[in-house]
Amino acid sequence: MKLGGHIEIEARIGSVPELVNEMCGHKLVRFVIATSDKYIKNNRYSQRTHWYTVNALGDTAETILDSDMRISDTIRISGRWIIDENRGVLGNNDYRYEILAEDVTIAKDSCTKSYKVA
Repeated sequence: MKLGGHIEIEARIGSVPELVNEMCGHKLVRFVIATSDKYIKNNRYSQRTHWYTVNALGDTAETILDSDMRISDTIRISGRWIIDENRGVLGNNDYRYEILAEDVTIAKDSCTKSYKVA
């Protein structure tokens, strides 16, 4: 597992944030987001959905838990990639991408709330 570069992404929330771990007073919240690409291939419209797991620690986790986020709300996340590479059963490399959130902005019902880590 390695820490990748900076990312800023806007997506839809795909799962309700849940408290995964609370150790030594530090909280870890995990949830899933989805983005989609629309494109034309062979004169047909197609759509591809990408799913990402988001992890938030400490104050960011606390804020997300208190934010009342719901599935399909729009969220903007600024953070860092976590790239996990595993050797697949067939010998090919399998990559799993996660995001470590540092700053989140949630838009719901045309009201935008911004949460930043101090």
